[in-house]
Amino acid sequence: MIHNRRRNENLLPAAKIVLFSFLILVLGAGGLYYVNAKNEVHRFGEQKKQLEREILATVNRDEMILARIAMLSSYESLRKRQQQEKEAFAKLVPVSDSALVRIPVGAIGGNASMAGGVRASDVQAVSNPQSGRQ
Repeated sequence: MIHNRRRNENLLPAAKIVLFSFLILVLGAGGLYYVNAKNEVHRFGEQKKQLEREILATVNRDEMILARIAMLSSYESLRKRQQQEKEAFAKLVPVSDSALVRIPVGAIGGNASMAGGVRASDVQAVSNPQSGRQ
């Protein structure tokens, strides 16, 4: 009895084709994910560099502004500006000793019976009266 041996055998090895197709698909997807992850790392690195540059520029600008504020608010700068703008600038008046109140250290809130002791309720706010001011 001669039987056809090819009767039960597939002409195309479908299992092998499906297995290799699946392996190629998995390897391709893994490769694409790896490339995408590397591209994200580089993109985020560039964003980080840009943000660091912006922070550094902001810090430098703030330091320059603080230095300019310190320079323009110095006594000499205010004196020069006052001389340049006689009418538009506030008049600088030195504070006399009669307008100052000197309180000994530790006297506020301390025992009032001590020599020179001042209670907190005895201290009042003082304004500088100026004649001729509008």
